[in-house]
Amino acid sequence: MNLVYYPDPFLDKQVKEVNLEDPGFDPKEIKQQMIDLMLSSNGIGLSANQVGLDAQLFVMGDSASNSTLCINPTIVQYTKETVLDVEGCLSFPNIYVKIKRPKEILAKFYDENLEERTVKIDGYSAKCYLHEWDHLQGVTFKDRVSKMKWDLATKKAKKIEKKINVAG
Repeated sequence: MNLVYYPDPFLDKQVKEVNLEDPGFDPKEIKQQMIDLMLSSNGIGLSANQVGLDAQLFVMGDSASNSTLCINPTIVQYTKETVLDVEGCLSFPNIYVKIKRPKEILAKFYDENLEERTVKIDGYSAKCYLHEWDHLQGVTFKDRVSKMKWDLATKKAKKIEKKINVAG
């Protein structure tokens, strides 16, 4: 399992819903593989698109023991109150942009045991869920900011990469 990087067109693809009767993969195994890759890449979320899987699923969390697999995730409700915060993405190394998202959501998904869960999520976790959910719709955080903000963020990323290459 490897990361897919922008500008790979698979990141712009809306992926298919998972057939819960016959997912075509072992949910516990997929969860473990994706979490391992996410954590080894210093991420807190990873969607199926980002590893080349055509499936509505993602993982999120900050450790192996504190992570969740979300299969066929949906957003049932969200607050009108929003939060503007910086986001990064494993498929867009060193690029960071401020994105406005709902402060709190009510989410529904199936876990690795294919059990339906409805959960109230807020703060940082809500931001992460919404970022990964976007991926499954073929939307990246690049699509959530103006061209001017994106161009500024990519210029900063190039400077960071130059510093890393010089230091490395």
